[in-house]
Amino acid sequence: MIDQPDFNKKVFKEKIKTLLDEDNEIKKWNEGLLIKSFILLPLIILVVGLFVVNRPENLTDILFVLLYPLALILIGLIILFVMTSNLK
Repeated sequence: MIDQPDFNKKVFKEKIKTLLDEDNEIKKWNEGLLIKSFILLPLIILVVGLFVVNRPENLTDILFVLLYPLALILIGLIILFVMTSNLK
C-alpha cells in the first residue's frame, strides 16, 4: 500500500495524486460493476418471476423449482470436468 514515512514527507498535492493513482479497494470493487450486474441479473429474474409473478402453491413446488436448475448446473459442471480431464 503506502509507505508511511515517505508518504508523510510529501507535499499535499503529491499526496492527493498518490492516493488517486493508487489501486484502492473502492476502485477494485466498482471496476467490474457491469459484469457483476450481468452475473446477478438471472438470479434477480428468477426471484421476480418465481415469487412475484408465478407464486408456488406448496413446498414441493418450491423445492422442484429450486432443485431443477441446480441439477442442470451440476450436470453441466460434471460435463465440464469430464471434458477438461480428457484434454490433459
